[in-house]
Amino acid sequence: MIELRGNTLITVILLTAGFDFILLGYDQGLFGGILAGERFTEMLGHPTATMQGLVTGIYDIGCAMGAVAAFFFSENFGRKRSIILANIIVIIGAAIQTASYSYGQMVASRIIAGFGVGLSTVAVPILQAETLPSHNRGSLLVVQSALIIIGVAVASWLCFATLYAESSMQWRFPIACQIIFSLIVLILCPFIVETPRWLAKHGQVENARHVIARLLDKSDDDAEVTGQLNEILDTIATEEEDGEPTWNEVFTNATKTRNLHRVLLGMGPYMMNQWSGINSICYYLAYILQRYLGFSANMSLILASVAFTQYAVFSWPPFLYIDRIGRRKSIMISSAGCAVCMAIIAGSLGVKTTKANSACAVAFIFLYMDFFTSGILPVSWSYSAEVQPLRVRNKSTAIGVFSHWASNFVVVMVTPIGLQSIGGNYFWIWAIICAIFVPLIYFFGVETSGRTLEQVDRMFYENPRVLMGLNPDNRAVVRASKADEEERFRALGKLEKDDEKDGVQHLERVHHGDQKV
Repeated sequence: MIELRGNTLITVILLTAGFDFILLGYDQGLFGGILAGERFTEMLGHPTATMQGLVTGIYDIGCAMGAVAAFFFSENFGRKRSIILANIIVIIGAAIQTASYSYGQMVASRIIAGFGVGLSTVAVPILQAETLPSHNRGSLLVVQSALIIIGVAVASWLCFATLYAESSMQWRFPIACQIIFSLIVLILCPFIVETPRWLAKHGQVENARHVIARLLDKSDDDAEVTGQLNEILDTIATEEEDGEPTWNEVFTNATKTRNLHRVLLGMGPYMMNQWSGINSICYYLAYILQRYLGFSANMSLILASVAFTQYAVFSWPPFLYIDRIGRRKSIMISSAGCAVCMAIIAGSLGVKTTKANSACAVAFIFLYMDFFTSGILPVSWSYSAEVQPLRVRNKSTAIGVFSHWASNFVVVMVTPIGLQSIGGNYFWIWAIICAIFVPLIYFFGVETSGRTLEQVDRMFYENPRVLMGLNPDNRAVVRASKADEEERFRALGKLEKDDEKDGVQHLERVHHGDQKV
């Protein structure tokens, strides 16, 4: 097998994660498009609003089950093998969906495919957080979140292309395309690496050293490689002072790593992703345009496809600023913009439908999606893995992913019912919730931009408090360059073992004094 190194290896890791995220987005946009097709609703038996919500949202129950499975088993499998297993399960579920002939079969197969996606959405963010360089980790992760939106756009356009097919090809072909993305992931997986933190934690220290060397494109005995490995081993040693981890340790603050505190922090952006109301729009945009704004089925799918295309375009600008202004500011600005847009959408839909009101609602649906993808989306899929301690990172991230998919199910399930019951006023709920996100992030959130995962750990070791966001040091954005990162690790690698602890503290003080906020 070819042993990739440096930027080439990082690129393949990003591609593997990217196609996994395209699949995630594709699945989010898929049912919003095929629900408008007559052939699909005929196969389902012309379901009621509640049944439509169930067959759409049951996928998220499967995802939540996959996250629960990751909590119990994935730490032993490792990040790489978990991704492989997850995509095999997705292919099985997608194949059964494609061959479905009844409502019940579609529901069961949606759960199977969702299980695989839930498993992969735990493993993929951890793989990225533990392999990507800290100085531009946020920017690189923006690429992955942008690919989610590309997946949504691809699904919408493909559903539009097959809308007028005179056979079950109208919906079977778009569903079958899920298999393509998982196959690409499986083809790429042999070329990626297991993460050095997982290897070191499981006693494979020399393998961890070699993986770090490959990621940095250095020799195994290079000082930078040794410095990075030393920092990882130091963190593992600190965590092991508390003994072997137990299942319930994730839910307690009794340890130095403050696990429960960090689990809740990691859950926050995952839940904000869903409780912003994004999937009340993404899953049902064509349905809303047709049913509540008076557009034809054809025009509704065109508008939805255009909306998702511009949504994909506007998912890229965070690449330029998310490491500069930080995760906290990105998500606060994003949440405030989403709240304003949702309020205007609710106001437009809550009155008699006119051309002016419909145009206003469409415009602010577009703008809402742009605000969402400018902060909430990219932060939600990176923050949890960054803020969790290595000792229980897999389990803690699994809990965050479970909260994401459970919330997704609730949103997707209740949206048809809410729209049917209170119409456009339903969107006032999301406007209020989005506004609440801003103070929550300000008071509780810590900044992870520019910090290594081990530096994030030290924030909780040294100055633990509930309102972590009130500490200026925890709000600071570290703007370290690649050269700064290399110099820091080289210095760590040259320290004598007996003086290593004092040396790390000194370097942190020097680095902190140079950082720009």
